[in-house]
Amino acid sequence: MENSYFNDALSNFTKDFAYGGAIRHLVDKGYTADRIIREFKYPLSRESIEKMVADYQKTKKE
Repeated sequence: MENSYFNDALSNFTKDFAYGGAIRHLVDKGYTADRIIREFKYPLSRESIEKMVADYQKTKKE
């Protein structure tokens, strides 16, 4: 259980470190998750990109 939690946290950290800034920048420019997926070839799952976009949009509203 602990190992799984750590692996998930590490995976999320590395994805955000590598791609989070670029994805947040694109969202600020008006890109949607679908457009980011269509126009850029990030080696991330659709689910990961959609989660990053949704989380960022949520924090911008607060």
